[in-house]
Amino acid sequence: MKKTIFILFFLCFLFQISEVSAQRKRWRPPHKQKWTWNKFRQGYQSIGFAVNAMNYFGDITPLQGFYSTDVRFTRANFSIFYMKRFSPSFTGRAMFSYGRLAGADTITTNPKDGDDQFRYIRNLHFRNDIWELSLTGVVDLVSHREVFYDRPTKVIPYLVFGIAGFYHNPQAQTPAALGGDWVDLRPLGTEGQNIAGNPYGTPYSKWQVAFPLGIGFRKRIAQRWDLSFEVCARVLITDYLDDVSKNYVDLGVFENETAKAMHDRSRENGRQEYLRGGVTAFVPSDFTYIGKDGRRYTTFVGFGNDYYPDNIRGNVRDRDFYTITGIHLSYILPGQVRCPETFRARKGKYTSFFGQKGGMR
Repeated sequence: MKKTIFILFFLCFLFQISEVSAQRKRWRPPHKQKWTWNKFRQGYQSIGFAVNAMNYFGDITPLQGFYSTDVRFTRANFSIFYMKRFSPSFTGRAMFSYGRLAGADTITTNPKDGDDQFRYIRNLHFRNDIWELSLTGVVDLVSHREVFYDRPTKVIPYLVFGIAGFYHNPQAQTPAALGGDWVDLRPLGTEGQNIAGNPYGTPYSKWQVAFPLGIGFRKRIAQRWDLSFEVCARVLITDYLDDVSKNYVDLGVFENETAKAMHDRSRENGRQEYLRGGVTAFVPSDFTYIGKDGRRYTTFVGFGNDYYPDNIRGNVRDRDFYTITGIHLSYILPGQVRCPETFRARKGKYTSFFGQKGGMR
């Protein structure tokens, strides 16, 4: 995914260079020369909304591939935004968005596939509502100096970059034996984050920072209306969108049964017999140990305990990220354009001949 984004940016950069070179070679008659960018014509403002598709990539990814996706876990996202044009090729944008991310091991994996069977046995799932406020720059790869009613009618490619803050709160459904309700995962400390002394790390924050990076294409559809298609990834500094990041821990460190059940779900509802019936290519074997609370626990080898080196619950080396892909409709606000100096001079010439009050002089 990262290589693809950089290739797109490089191609767009080459396209911009060729466009600028062509504009320099193009001659215009004096009466059709473009106006220079000045304070009287400095950027117009617009507002709009967007309807998007939202996808998550992380420890419960649909496939092993870095940029894999599954339409069954595509969720809706809705945005409103305000834009201010500061130069012929740069626009600032403030956007507020809401959407949901989701994923589930047993739905997106093939239990017979050697690469998928571990996650199928792991049996984790989540949903997470994302409330995001972003401040981004929109860089047109084909600049234009016209006022809004003379802007180009051709498709304009652009890049998006900036910073965003978002609130999230991952949830999952408890096993049927515990009621089957959706519960917040962070308070449970499902990877041991709530243990005194923090031997397994501290709880992650519900408030996080993201770095939007994307590309889009904008088309003028009316004098004041623009329609855009945009794909924008959010690069994150957290790995807990799905509440999964590190290794399994000793089940005896948890203080309540719900936290234990949400930490290791590989055997819930008697799945061990189901898995041993040939569902997966690899048949997991049992492992029994005495936990730190003195109780006896039976788990699968590599699941629900920290006695084996291969006890990976998630991959801490790869951060989660999500993408927002959608259609933007923007409206240019009225009352922003002042008459250019050339037009005002001509108007003064005509009014001096005919007279502003009374008839001809």
